[in-house]
Amino acid sequence: MSKRSLIILAAVLAGVGGIVAVGVIYVLLGMPSVETIDKEQVTPPQVEDLLADDKLEDKKPAFNPYLIDSRPFGPPDNLWEINTSAAVIRLDVPATRSDAPEALLRLYPDYASAAKALTDAGFQVLPSVNLVGGKAKQFDDGLYAAIDEWAVRNHESGVRDIERLVRQVLTELNPAGEPHAWLWGCLEVGGMVTPEEYAMRPGKAAAHVQRFEQDAAQSRPVGFYTWNENLRRVFRFLRYLQQPIADRAIADAIARVITADPEWREQYMRVLNLYTGLTNPFVALNLLVLPANAGKPLDEIAGQVGVRRATVHFLPYSDNREAALFEKLYPQGLPQSADLMRDFIRAIRAGELDLTPQPGCGWYDYQVYALETFLLPERGAESDKLLLTRQYKLRMLEAFKAMVTKTRETHIRQLYLAAGKAAPPPDGLAPRLRCEPNPTYYLRMARSYAFLQRLLVANVADLNRLRGWRESGPRGLPLGDELEHMRMLFYGLHLVSCEDIGMEAQTLPDEIENADYLRVMAAKWLEDWATDPDMATDTRVAVPVYAMPGRYTRFWATLGVRPMRLEAHYVRYPSWRAKQKHGEHPAEWEEVPSYRTQDAEWIILGDDFGEFQRAGDTPLTRKQLREICDQHKEKAAILQALGK
Repeated sequence: MSKRSLIILAAVLAGVGGIVAVGVIYVLLGMPSVETIDKEQVTPPQVEDLLADDKLEDKKPAFNPYLIDSRPFGPPDNLWEINTSAAVIRLDVPATRSDAPEALLRLYPDYASAAKALTDAGFQVLPSVNLVGGKAKQFDDGLYAAIDEWAVRNHESGVRDIERLVRQVLTELNPAGEPHAWLWGCLEVGGMVTPEEYAMRPGKAAAHVQRFEQDAAQSRPVGFYTWNENLRRVFRFLRYLQQPIADRAIADAIARVITADPEWREQYMRVLNLYTGLTNPFVALNLLVLPANAGKPLDEIAGQVGVRRATVHFLPYSDNREAALFEKLYPQGLPQSADLMRDFIRAIRAGELDLTPQPGCGWYDYQVYALETFLLPERGAESDKLLLTRQYKLRMLEAFKAMVTKTRETHIRQLYLAAGKAAPPPDGLAPRLRCEPNPTYYLRMARSYAFLQRLLVANVADLNRLRGWRESGPRGLPLGDELEHMRMLFYGLHLVSCEDIGMEAQTLPDEIENADYLRVMAAKWLEDWATDPDMATDTRVAVPVYAMPGRYTRFWATLGVRPMRLEAHYVRYPSWRAKQKHGEHPAEWEEVPSYRTQDAEWIILGDDFGEFQRAGDTPLTRKQLREICDQHKEKAAILQALGK
């Protein structure tokens, strides 16, 4: 049987859920020179076909008499303690009817305006994973902007900035040579050349600058880099250095100069290590590998080093799992029926893509790993506590689509959670959620910030000398303080979410200090999130994920904030007991009778995801995307307009 036939057979077998078929796909996709699967002839089942309601008999959380909710229940003169350790909560997201109140049918540009409209309409809004992730997104953008600015132009002794490194290397290159002209170009496109320096512009630099300028996919600032002129310059300066150096002689010459000076080599390595950690390990070759491999073809060097692309860059792009997957599936381009998000999700659910951070990985991998539990809820420690309906799993699938899009957009430049028995309180007991319950996501996000904190502290002498950015200007807190705040906030969200569903925290011994403080801190933010300025930020973004140069580009986008109902009720019941008065022995725990429980309902805010294709390879700015969204309102019309 041909390799092509084997691939098609494996895809069909995977559609019916065969474990062996998953292994076949994994092996075949790992083989070199895999032929393109004709997606027009093979129609894989939708991701939705793999989802089903959880079964209550599979949920068996153990009762822990000491795991008591910190929030007593009932009126002040008749307080009861609640223990939900053996309880199971069913989560469902019913469809929104077309005759629902208008506030539920709209798309909103940000979480704050959505919350206000829904609150004014009489609904109770529960913070969703999208909303909490939206807070993280604004901080992440501001942090990445600040670190890029610092890396390009810092004045710390012993660290040096990239601009200064470039200028030092230029002093050792022949001013009349092509390598000097190529490297000089990054200073020009970055707006770092004085009028006096421009008067001495190398003649050969014009062609290199023009070639970069004409490639809009490379040179046009996108994402948060459009916030101010300095960020636009930083984007263009770094993007110039990220482009492949097509002439091997240019790369060899620059590499020899950098590696000949131990101090310059150390600084260059520091830059490479920073971006390997800040986003991910590189997909292609850097200059350090060239001197020891003089005369060897780049594909041979790439094989030895273990990178996927046989190109050489001053600052390579960072690799990512989705890019590797798409290149294996569609080496010859995308058929019209291709759905890249579907392919990405199916690969994760099938076990073909393991999102677990590997040694040497970067912050991006930690962030995407935090989202894994949205697709594989059985891997979350909370799985035994939550009974998910198919509709709720679809909701989480949509959350994954939107949040991986936003995470990727942050890295857009660098990428390739004993007396008498008192009468029970009169009210029925409903699940008491303060945020959408996903402790694993919150914990993994906290650990991603802890990883980032260690990385930056090792590279930046004083993080508090920097400030993150938002579109309107610098963020309020010094960068080091705000990074610590984000780390503590997500640890706190994990603790809150665990308490909400009656689950022990999954933190490691000595991983956190003062859990009570973190829990209170997060609970306070969850009460006041609507006043957080980050929540009033337009959340609509688009990011390219696949391109056929000169022909078309495929994008992922979030088109607006959409409200949806979240319903929760106990399907295995919690326990309760009267709160112990001073000097009394604790009462025995008793299971709450089913008739004393009731359903809970909230509105949660998610992001509408869309995938579309545009002709050419010019990137789409946030402003262009948002103007189209504002003009057309409905999702179908927006996607149609974006595809023109």
